[in-house]
Amino acid sequence: MAALIHVSFWRRSLALVLGVLCAGALQAQAFTPLDYANPDAWLARPGKTSVASRVPAGSGFSDLQDVARADVFYIHPTTSVNRKDLLNTPIDDPEVVKMDAIMLMTQATPFNGVARVYAPRYRQTALHVYFLSEDEQQAPSNLAYADVKAAFEYYVRHDNHGRPFFLVGHSQGANHAQRLLTEVIQGQPIQDRMVAAYIPGIPLPRSVFRDDLRRIPPCHRPAQIGCAAVWGTFGLGGGDDLLEWSDVVHWDAASQRWTSRHGAAMENINPVSWSKQRPRTPAAAHRGGTPFGTTRGTFFTNPIEHLVSVSDERGYAFASPLLPKALFDDGGMFGGENYHVFDISLFWVDLRENARLRLAAFLRQRDGVRAPLIGPTAALTVRRGQPVAWRVRTAVPAARFAADGLPQGLAIDARTGVIRGTAHAPGVYAVVLRAENAEGADTADLALTVR
Repeated sequence: MAALIHVSFWRRSLALVLGVLCAGALQAQAFTPLDYANPDAWLARPGKTSVASRVPAGSGFSDLQDVARADVFYIHPTTSVNRKDLLNTPIDDPEVVKMDAIMLMTQATPFNGVARVYAPRYRQTALHVYFLSEDEQQAPSNLAYADVKAAFEYYVRHDNHGRPFFLVGHSQGANHAQRLLTEVIQGQPIQDRMVAAYIPGIPLPRSVFRDDLRRIPPCHRPAQIGCAAVWGTFGLGGGDDLLEWSDVVHWDAASQRWTSRHGAAMENINPVSWSKQRPRTPAAAHRGGTPFGTTRGTFFTNPIEHLVSVSDERGYAFASPLLPKALFDDGGMFGGENYHVFDISLFWVDLRENARLRLAAFLRQRDGVRAPLIGPTAALTVRRGQPVAWRVRTAVPAARFAADGLPQGLAIDARTGVIRGTAHAPGVYAVVLRAENAEGADTADLALTVR
C-alpha cells in the first residue's frame, strides 16, 4: 500500500523494462503547485472533517486537537500503486483518495493527542516510477516535492502563528520531508519552532546529516528536540528486500538531485527506546502497535503492547518475533520480514508517548513554559480487584489535578495527582487528565485498561 521500494530483483527488472517501453507515452505534469488556499487540496487541517481525528477502535485514547499546543505537518507515503500511465497521479484518483485516507488514519493519528493535524494532498509519484532509472525519477519527484513545499510554505505563512510543530512523513513522504528540512526549514526562522521530525521508511545515509543537515541532527535521545528520527523496520533476518533497500533515492543537496547511496552507512533509531544508548529493547518495553491487517476486525483496533523486541543495527530496526499475519498484513506488497508498511502503526503508542515527551521538553526549553506539563504515559493497564496507586507525572509541580472518565472504584487525589482505588469492571476507559498551577494548565489522554 505505502510502498516505494524494490520488492525483489525480478519484479524490479520487469518494472524497469516496462518503464523503458512506456516512457515515451508518460507525460509529466506542469510544475505549477496546487493551490493550498483551497480546502480540497488538504487531506486534513483544523476545521476540515477527516479521519485524522480518529483513534483506534476500543483503544481508550482521545483526540485532543482542540486543546493541542502544537501542530503536525504530515506527508503521506506512496498510495498510487496501480497507475502505469502517469508519472504523477492526480489527487482525485479514486485509488489515491481511498488509500490516502487509510494512511492518514494509521500514520497521523499518533500525534492527535498533542498536535493539530495538517496533511496536504499532492501529486505523488506513482509506484512504478521508483523502478525507473535515477534520471527518469528526477522530474516526477521534483513535481511531487513542489506541491509539498507549496503546502508547507502555505502552512507557515497562514497557519503556524509561532506554534511548535512536528514534521512527519513516511516512505515517499519521508523523501519530501527530508528535502523540506534541507531547503525550507534548516537555517530559517521556522526551524526554531520544530519540535522534531519523524521520517521513517527511507534509508537515509548518515552522510546526509554530516553534509546537508548540519543544523538538524539525527534524534539519538528520547527527549531530544530539533532533530530528525529515522528508522526502517524489518523482521529479525531482514529478508531478501533488505539487500536492495539502499537503492531507494533520497535528496542530495550537493548534486541537486534524487540519488541513492548503495552500501552507505545508514542512520537509524530504535522506535521503542528512541535512544542510541539503548539499541536493543525487549518485547516488554514495546508500548503498543495498532493492527494493520486485511483480516476483518483487525484493522486500526486497540493497540497491542509487548509485541516485539527491537534491535537497532546495520542501519535498520529489526523486530522479533515475526508479526502475526492476522494482525499485520500488507496485502502482499512485501510480506515476509519486510515491515515497511508498518513503520508507524507497529509503534503507534511508542510514537504517541514520545511526541508528548519531546513537546514537553520543547515547551520548557524553548518557550520557558512553567505550566505542569503532563508526563509521557498515554496508556496504563491495571488489574481488576487489585489496589491501584498511580501518580500523574508532571514536569513542573501542579497545584490541582483532575481526571474525567475513570472507571468506578478509582478516583484521583486533586492535590497529589495520585489515582487510587480498586477497579471492578474490566474494560478500556478513555480518561482525560488535567493538571493546573498558577502558570497555566495541561491536558493529556490516558487509555486505561482494566484486565
